[in-house]
Amino acid sequence: MNHGHQFLSAAGFGPTQDFQLVVYFVLAILILIALVYGLLLALSMYSAGEPVSWWQPELLLLAAPGVGLLVGAASAFKVAQLASGGQAVALMMGGEEVPGTTTDARQKRLLNVVEEMALAAGVPVPPVYVLKEPGINAFAAGYAPGDAVVAVSQGCLNYLSRDELQGVVAHEFSHILNGDMRLNIRLIGLIFGIMALSIIGRMLMLTSGGRSSGRDASRGGLLLLGLGVFVLGLVGALFGRLIMAAVSRQREYLADASAVQFTRNPDGIGGALKKIGGLAEGSRIGNPQAAEAGHMFFANAFAGQGLAGLLATHPPLVERIRRLDPHFDGQFPEVRPVGVDREKLEGRRPSGLPPFAGIPRLPGLPQVPVLGFADEAASRVGDIDPEEISYAQALHDGMPDVLRVAAQEPFSAHALVYALLLDPRADVRELQLTRLKASAEPQDFAETLRLVAPVQAMPDTHRLPLLDLAMPALRQMSPRQHRAFRAQVEMLMIADQRLSLFEYTLRCVLHRHLDAQFLPQRQTRPMHSAPQKLAHSVATVLGLLAWEGQPEPDQAARAFDAGMRGYIGGDHTHRLPPREECSLAEFDAALQTLKQSVPAIKRRIVVACAACILANQQVTVREAELLRAIGDTLECPLPPLVVGEAEGRGRTLQPGGL
Repeated sequence: MNHGHQFLSAAGFGPTQDFQLVVYFVLAILILIALVYGLLLALSMYSAGEPVSWWQPELLLLAAPGVGLLVGAASAFKVAQLASGGQAVALMMGGEEVPGTTTDARQKRLLNVVEEMALAAGVPVPPVYVLKEPGINAFAAGYAPGDAVVAVSQGCLNYLSRDELQGVVAHEFSHILNGDMRLNIRLIGLIFGIMALSIIGRMLMLTSGGRSSGRDASRGGLLLLGLGVFVLGLVGALFGRLIMAAVSRQREYLADASAVQFTRNPDGIGGALKKIGGLAEGSRIGNPQAAEAGHMFFANAFAGQGLAGLLATHPPLVERIRRLDPHFDGQFPEVRPVGVDREKLEGRRPSGLPPFAGIPRLPGLPQVPVLGFADEAASRVGDIDPEEISYAQALHDGMPDVLRVAAQEPFSAHALVYALLLDPRADVRELQLTRLKASAEPQDFAETLRLVAPVQAMPDTHRLPLLDLAMPALRQMSPRQHRAFRAQVEMLMIADQRLSLFEYTLRCVLHRHLDAQFLPQRQTRPMHSAPQKLAHSVATVLGLLAWEGQPEPDQAARAFDAGMRGYIGGDHTHRLPPREECSLAEFDAALQTLKQSVPAIKRRIVVACAACILANQQVTVREAELLRAIGDTLECPLPPLVVGEAEGRGRTLQPGGL
């Protein structure tokens, strides 16, 4: 299974998935209109006291718009409720966010697993929630990786080993990376709209019960109408479950396979599924809102399978297990609470081993060859492999405790970002600190000073992963704090009137993943589907990449040509722009244009950028950071490229109005 291609076909909008959902939904609406028409016809016969013609166009004109408006309004109301993304879904399900400073051993283990998976995927660490449910279950929710959350039940923490928990989290990250979450939230809104008829019916029955006894005929008609609408609402709920089952089942098989692909450990997710079968509570979720969100969970959230499994939102448990373990005999194990290896949990390094010593790299080489083909690089979008998870684990455990703790503390996280932006040149750093002291809160300035030394000692390869670790804490800022934080970041970036490549990448990451929460913008559909019309913008992006990675003009020209061939697919007429014309302002403007392209073109862009960077079969820290900025802007998360020690902070470019 080419997982990266699956992501790019689903990224952003997923037309095939949306079309399937629309077809199911329209069929349900048509059947509901027919049933409402039948109910109105029965009421007409009841009022007239004699048979009437079965064809009553005026009743159909009343039923069709009425059902459409009711379902549409209810769906829009629910979607508006969930506009803040994954956090709204987690709170709706009764989740409690796990703070980065938690001292609970099981919660800490969960945070470590989620952090490692996020670092391996090249996405910011999502907030983590725990549901107070005794069964074993989990879900991921959000509109995009930038506003995603991961939620697990208390049963997961109590009964799953670390490998099993990693398998469940990998399953949920598959949903995050492959565009399933956006569809799942839309589905919650549509299901609520269909089920709204039962709410209206219940209100009508209650209203009829309060009528005076002197108007028996009117009360009887209203009671009949309320009962009929209530029954139709139950029919709507039935269709809702059918839609959830039809849309969800195949996705669960794919996510199971992805979890095995990510971890290379079928016993992890397979063991979690077996424990669901052996646990008395299974995977049941007691929260009544589960009726609307059952399709989002790792396993079936309802007590029974319903109509011999017809209404089950997930495939049969035994069938899922046998796809992972063909030798499974159908016997579920006895399930008992598991302990936590506190030594491994705390990531303790052997005595005398310095920070960062656990990071795999080739000694003595400023650059490490990576990836043989650009197409392989593109296929890594939305993908994780075990080597990247091992790299992320070593990176996570090798970071100094002072930085890892600061990244998880809401008070310290923004000071950590300030410290990341401080220039290694003493004169520029002093200017930045002077301005920060004048505009920031005293405690923020003091915390920044405390973190300067460990941040300056950190390899450049760790800067973006550290920012990813800090993202959940940064999301806990208030809107006022975010405005001040954003202003301080901009001030530190342009203190020397120049914008470095790292500063630009950091800005892209912060804007992409924080602005979605604090400055929400309306989602737009892709506007560009013709590759040739975007060739100039692609050439602008590749020009900067080529000059950054290849210092000699002939080498830069070859890299640029390789990138354009990767995009066009053959010969082209574009030439490498002069070095002085390759500004970050032009680069950023071109990326914003390319962001509006369809997923198939985004894949071409990723192939082109990878071909340009890998023209010499090597990648520098600067190139990796630029590729991260490109992936974040295009909403195509790329796993980190394992590179060697940085050669320095890299050249800087004029901000050009950015």
